[in-house]
Amino acid sequence: MKKLTTMAFALVLAVCVFAAGGKDSAAASKVKYTAKGTYPVVSEPITVNIMVTQPPCVEDFNTNEFSKFMEQKTGVKVNWIMVPEQAATEKLALTLAGGDLPDAFLGFPIGFKEETTYGAEEKLFMPLNKFYSDGTLPNLTKALEDFPGAMGFMTMTDGNIYSLPRLEVCYHCTNAAKLFVYKPFLDKLGLKVPETTEDFYKVLVAIRDNDPNGNGKKDEIPLAGSIIGWNDQVERFLMNSFIYCDLDTNTAAGAEGNTGYMMNGKKVDTAVNKPAFREGLKYINKLYNEGLIYKGSFTQDSSQLTQLVESAAQPVVGFAAGGWRGQFSSLSGERFLHFQAIAPLKGPKGVREAVNFLSVPGTGALVLSAKTPYAEAILRYFDYMYSAEGTLKQKYGNEGDAWAWASASDVGLDGKKAIWKQLKPWNDKDPQNVTFIQGQTIAETSAFRLGQAVDVSGDYYAPKNLEKVLYDETHNLYKPYANVKNEVPPLKYTAEENEKFSTIKQELANYIRQSAVKFMVGTLDVNSDKEWDAYLKNLDKLKLQDVLANMQTAYDRQYK
Repeated sequence: MKKLTTMAFALVLAVCVFAAGGKDSAAASKVKYTAKGTYPVVSEPITVNIMVTQPPCVEDFNTNEFSKFMEQKTGVKVNWIMVPEQAATEKLALTLAGGDLPDAFLGFPIGFKEETTYGAEEKLFMPLNKFYSDGTLPNLTKALEDFPGAMGFMTMTDGNIYSLPRLEVCYHCTNAAKLFVYKPFLDKLGLKVPETTEDFYKVLVAIRDNDPNGNGKKDEIPLAGSIIGWNDQVERFLMNSFIYCDLDTNTAAGAEGNTGYMMNGKKVDTAVNKPAFREGLKYINKLYNEGLIYKGSFTQDSSQLTQLVESAAQPVVGFAAGGWRGQFSSLSGERFLHFQAIAPLKGPKGVREAVNFLSVPGTGALVLSAKTPYAEAILRYFDYMYSAEGTLKQKYGNEGDAWAWASASDVGLDGKKAIWKQLKPWNDKDPQNVTFIQGQTIAETSAFRLGQAVDVSGDYYAPKNLEKVLYDETHNLYKPYANVKNEVPPLKYTAEENEKFSTIKQELANYIRQSAVKFMVGTLDVNSDKEWDAYLKNLDKLKLQDVLANMQTAYDRQYK
């Protein structure tokens, strides 16, 4: 907002708050609370208004079975004001600008920037600091023990915490830049899984030239990925044999995260202007020029990648990039069973890194209006969802139908005693009205996720063993090469910093991503010193050093 608009809005808001103050105070004084940590949370029922984003898989939050369960358990009835997911950003902005706010917002795209603007600056969101320390949130407090430094991470630049987080430790997601090989091709050619970039090159050539699918045609595609899709980018895997690099070449990705920034000790640095980054681009360009990388890998999305893998009568793709094999193959298909993850490759100078995606609280899951008189009731209502039972009920469904507590003999993903077991597949595609499915205020901690019971029988790679396979691949193949200190932790900025750098960062990110693709496919000649030097000069013109300095300031403010 411009300053004049913000000031005028603040004056109007102040009048509204003043006028409503007596009413809100009266409402708050009538709430009869039970002891903290007990249920129901109120001795006499109350109704609160919460605006929620509505995914296609939830028919109606007001009639949802889990909503009804929560009302019975807590004594708090929620009037859910539903907003379609695709309209969430616009609706949030309009509602906050209008000043007629619900008691809370659930599941909206509220990040550091929004918490700074609407919390620290415009005072529309309620600071929640005291509730984190006075016993109001016992389940959340316990769950946060799995996230060291979480309180500091959630605290904004003014010293306040404005939201409840989404807590989701996805073990295999922390090293999701994976590469998979269609193992029957290696078996047919009598080849081993490659360990180095040189081995990898030779295997790709063998797949291209030696007809491993046996149809008498030279139709094999040695390596494929997509530019749009969850870690489908081939370069994201390959570049880490030359230098640590989290670059996502999809220009729709964020302006700061996954743009090639990295930590050099306590210094925020970047990979994208280093000689080793250029060597990685040269290697990928060589593969591309020799027909070893499918050309569509730098233009297509994951659905097109899946079609490439699945549509041919005989298998054609030898290696495919993705966060898991379901990114490029059908879960119910035969080819899904034969793609196996490979470890990061050792580069010519011994570099062998796995990209790290840090497990941090997802802030902004629930925010409260600064003038709600029902803060304690709302927070205690959602605190239940951070318990193991609350997480299971809101995301998976009813006990005995969708899930059950593990028996003494059940073993979890990590080989230890299990906590719970899933009784039917989780489905976020088809409409239903039993659960919230994509729960926001959940606590899928490391212990919770790894405590899921597994029964690995039959084909190890069968879909029923999916979570176990994902854990094993990550633990055995990627964690040995994952140094979490390489990745820049999430950074928070002041409103002034956001205003000054948001456009600069986006323009810089777009240039980095577009240039990387051009070098890999040969539109720019990565072997030309003249073109490489021009690229470096343009990075400086686009204020790379200023962006790094701004990130360093934020890092020092939060982590030193």
